[in-house]
Amino acid sequence: MAGYSAINPVFPSRFSNSAAKVSEMTSASAAARCLTLEFSGPIATLTLKRDAMNTIGDDLLGDLALALEAVSAPDCGISVLRIRSDQRVFSAGADLRLVARRLESPMGADEMKATVQHFHEVYDRLAALPMVTVAEIEGHALGGGLELALACDIRIASFNAKLGLPEAKVGLLPGAGGTQRLTRLCGEGVAARMILTGDVIGGREAERLGLVQWAFEAAEFAVSAAEIVSRAASLSPDALRIAKRCIRLAVQEQTRGSQAEIEGIHTLMGTDEARKRVRAFLGA
Repeated sequence: MAGYSAINPVFPSRFSNSAAKVSEMTSASAAARCLTLEFSGPIATLTLKRDAMNTIGDDLLGDLALALEAVSAPDCGISVLRIRSDQRVFSAGADLRLVARRLESPMGADEMKATVQHFHEVYDRLAALPMVTVAEIEGHALGGGLELALACDIRIASFNAKLGLPEAKVGLLPGAGGTQRLTRLCGEGVAARMILTGDVIGGREAERLGLVQWAFEAAEFAVSAAEIVSRAASLSPDALRIAKRCIRLAVQEQTRGSQAEIEGIHTLMGTDEARKRVRAFLGA
């Protein structure tokens, strides 16, 4: 698993302990630069930068895990974590080339099951963070990319963004919490629409359905998102932490559904249908 090599080296002094801890983790893999993490007062900004589509593989998951560990440090002082992208998309989801390789491997289904379990561990940790988490969806968020955003408290989208869970098109399913979090957030009807038909929607429609809390014109997106983040950061960190815990208690996650996702991916990875559809998607 890749070390966390993409942390911004400039930290305020109060973050020095967590910065040093993360720095120790980076020495093993200086080449992997899947994201950056920057601190400014009570706000941390995590910027995805793995590749042009911000596809998610084991390396990005590893970097995410270490970034979340850094912002969870007791001396970190963060009350808001922004997650954004420096590419033209937020994230196109799981790396299908990795999936394709595993579909051709005798041990591929077991390996993919382990990766999906890692997705759940990292996204569950993101959802459990005590600070407010904000996904800034300025470009497309598909599959595992949307599932990453669904693990956040607040989602802000550009009207130009496209959001969807189209995994069934390649013979798979949203296995990183999508079937569970989307259903809890928007209801069974919206989840069925998006997952069972592969419907991909724009930012304006996502706001109407409650998938995102705000949507803005592209020209207004950066300023509007920054204003929302600043507003949250101006509130009492203790009040935010306790209020967030109360909200989570109202919608407790059921582990049976998450386990069904993991087992479902394991089953589908062994099918000829998935191999055929992934090959066709990749043009192989």
